[in-house]
Amino acid sequence: MRMTKYETLKEEYPEHVSLDQLCRICRINKQSALYLVQDGSIPCMDTGKKTWRYRIAIDDVITYLRRREQVGSMMPTGSVGSRHKRLNNPRKSFASYLLHGEEHEIAEYFKYIFADYPDVLTVTDISEMTGLSKKTILQYIGTGHIKTLCKHNKYLIPKPYLLEFVVSRRFIDYKSNSEAFKRILGDFELWKTAKL
Repeated sequence: MRMTKYETLKEEYPEHVSLDQLCRICRINKQSALYLVQDGSIPCMDTGKKTWRYRIAIDDVITYLRRREQVGSMMPTGSVGSRHKRLNNPRKSFASYLLHGEEHEIAEYFKYIFADYPDVLTVTDISEMTGLSKKTILQYIGTGHIKTLCKHNKYLIPKPYLLEFVVSRRFIDYKSNSEAFKRILGDFELWKTAKL
């Protein structure tokens, strides 16, 4: 029987691989590999040593590759900079708390938590609910990622439009270090954990 490409990897590499081996297996550069292990996208054991600091289970690498095949690149645009600023303080996104196919849970969360908000929302409402800045929201409105109604030069967003936006990859993969966004993300994590 012919081996799959993942079985071949398990034959070719040891049970734990190094960061350099991770780069070769995933065909990514060292900055991207560092981001993935420090962000937690690929679990690893940090030995703290100068040589072979990160010990990465080949099974976890294969899990990452399978997920990447399903959902595409998990490297947010601009997440790896030449100065490695983001590596020291990795930012989370809603994607960090979701498995493939669980996107609908974000809409459930917003429906439940913000049930008292009006059926038609303002930019200020959206900012409070999502943790995004008003400037970012206006940019998404301008690009059509958030649908709106416009009345007397004021943007109005019906709740269904917001729910459509929060299950989009644009929002799910969004990362920010703002306190407002981290609070919303933390509340979602607590809500999801409480459901288990």
